[in-house]
Amino acid sequence: MGMFGGGSTHAIAGMRVWADQVGLVSWVGDNFPDDMKALLQQEFDLRGVVRRHLATPRAWQVFEWDNKRTEIFRTSMDEFVFNSPKPAELPLEYNGAAGVHLQCEVHHFHEWVNLLRGHGTRVIVWEPWGELCTQSNRAIFRELMPLVDAISPNLLEAKCLTGQEEPVAIAQAMLEDGARLVALRMGAEGSLVMGKDFQPVRIPAVQVEKIVDVTGAGNAYCGGFVVGLAETGDPLQAGCWGAVSGSFALEQFGALYPFEGVRSKALQRLDVIKGALK
Repeated sequence: MGMFGGGSTHAIAGMRVWADQVGLVSWVGDNFPDDMKALLQQEFDLRGVVRRHLATPRAWQVFEWDNKRTEIFRTSMDEFVFNSPKPAELPLEYNGAAGVHLQCEVHHFHEWVNLLRGHGTRVIVWEPWGELCTQSNRAIFRELMPLVDAISPNLLEAKCLTGQEEPVAIAQAMLEDGARLVALRMGAEGSLVMGKDFQPVRIPAVQVEKIVDVTGAGNAYCGGFVVGLAETGDPLQAGCWGAVSGSFALEQFGALYPFEGVRSKALQRLDVIKGALK
């Protein structure tokens, strides 16, 4: 209870594994604890965090024996979405960001992408909200996926969206629908990265000594993937960086952990995962 969570918080933690300058665009309420803000400020630029005169969004994650996950919002989900930062609230200091992990309401999607591209952002990776991933919304994905550099749903979301079951078939369906690059997150089975001119590659999950909590590992993967794609331009490298970022999220409760020395640990894990791919 009372731990840092949220897709964006886990994603920026995944970015921080590989990048020293990471900013957050999100919102908090009047009751956001000062000590938690201070912890975030130690590692992240918070000029993109706006304060609303509301309660800070909160949710519980319930995991059952068969891996079924249920998210229980303790504050209003509609309020959370409605009050998410709008493009006009993006700080000028964030112009020219090399890479962005994008989670936003679809009605503002074009505006966000146009703003980011206009300010020189090279890489935009879209992690869609799960509720959007239904076959009835497939036309929306056909419209939006070509606008970003990559899309990264989890396996269940992608199955619901495409109606396909097998990972390569899922990725292929999304590419045919206009995606440039797909990073399909499959939990303990790792990920599958596939593009129009990039053959499918399965990247194994990084094994850690003890899994404490799986919450946010997929978001952290996306964060690492963003930095990897922005820094190297190589989808395979990005997938490996994402897998390493995801592994750190497994080792504790909450999104944050000590970042001192994390880069050297990440490089060691990267060597292991590259060795497994040979």
